[in-house]
Amino acid sequence: MTDNAYAPPKAALEGNTKACGECGELINRKAEICPKCGVRQRRHVSKAGLLILTFFLGGLGAHKFYLRKHWWGLLYLLFCWTGIPGLIAFIEFIIYAFTSEESLNEKYESGGGSAVIVAVVAGFAFIAMVGILAAIAIPAYADYTGRAKVAQALAGSETMRGQVQDFIIRSGRLPREPGEVMLDNVEYIGKIATVTLEPSGVLRVRFLSGNGSLSDQTLELVPRIEGGNLRWDCSGGTVRQASRPQQCRNGG
Repeated sequence: MTDNAYAPPKAALEGNTKACGECGELINRKAEICPKCGVRQRRHVSKAGLLILTFFLGGLGAHKFYLRKHWWGLLYLLFCWTGIPGLIAFIEFIIYAFTSEESLNEKYESGGGSAVIVAVVAGFAFIAMVGILAAIAIPAYADYTGRAKVAQALAGSETMRGQVQDFIIRSGRLPREPGEVMLDNVEYIGKIATVTLEPSGVLRVRFLSGNGSLSDQTLELVPRIEGGNLRWDCSGGTVRQASRPQQCRNGG
């Protein structure tokens, strides 16, 4: 019996087949299920797809999800903020780039498109979570640093407050003009603010540019004589309430 002249060459058949991992039957290289024993075959790894995932989303563990290394993918995702997974992924990218696709398929199994989708969705969900936390943490940190600078400005105004207090003790009243207390009515507190003596003994702290949300904002210290005692009211000015110490807030 002669061979079929229209049959594909034997070499081509052999190049498009593989042995079933369960029963050893020769099946199509791209077949996912063996038609003889019904066992699902290892999924083919796309080297190009693996390289793209590793390079662009490796720091989030996308390539690990693609290779069905889900626990590793979760670890990459949880610690991506440290930058270590990104560095490891870059090294892995170089290794994958110099490894043949056949060798990759011998060592790894593709998780398919669903794994890629899970990895991408998980990555964007993590980025969204980080964005939400940043939106909360950054303003809180700004308020914290603002309160520290306001406290430093209050401490820097003690000298001028002491001079106003001495005048009040001597004269028994508030100063009508700054010149009654001192000739130079402006003091600098480092690169943070200036303190200016205003009529009626009011001290106006103006924060200099370059101090974040405090730049060009003011804090007023108003002397009040109550029951023969001097009290400074620091609730005035334009500084946000969240950036003030508790004693300088309205109702504080």
